[in-house]
Amino acid sequence: MDAADVCDLCGARPRVRVDWVEKSGNYGDVTVMMRHSPGCAYGDEGDGEYSDFAGWEYAGSKLGLVGREWPVLSARLNVGLCLGCGRLVVGAPLILFLDRGRGGELDFCFGCALELGIMDRLVAPRG
Repeated sequence: MDAADVCDLCGARPRVRVDWVEKSGNYGDVTVMMRHSPGCAYGDEGDGEYSDFAGWEYAGSKLGLVGREWPVLSARLNVGLCLGCGRLVVGAPLILFLDRGRGGELDFCFGCALELGIMDRLVAPRG
């Protein structure tokens, strides 16, 4: 499946293959495959496959943000869920920690954070 995030330079999107899921269905092993576009500065060094851990847990609560109710996450592994589009985030998501992380978090890929207007609310106006 296609990941939620893309290369900042060439726009290539990683692919994720789920290799194993533990009994609860919350955690598993994945293989991430990346092929950058020709001419990308990451080039051949950024291409390839690697194994990683995927998973997340819901805290059981919801939080209102940008006109919607979002399920709060209590934990995530290296590869986690974008709450906006439901795809896996291979790189770093935008993580909104609640109560300094003690209250859980909301995770979004940067595409969803921009589309939903979350980034606009985080960046102070200049001038």
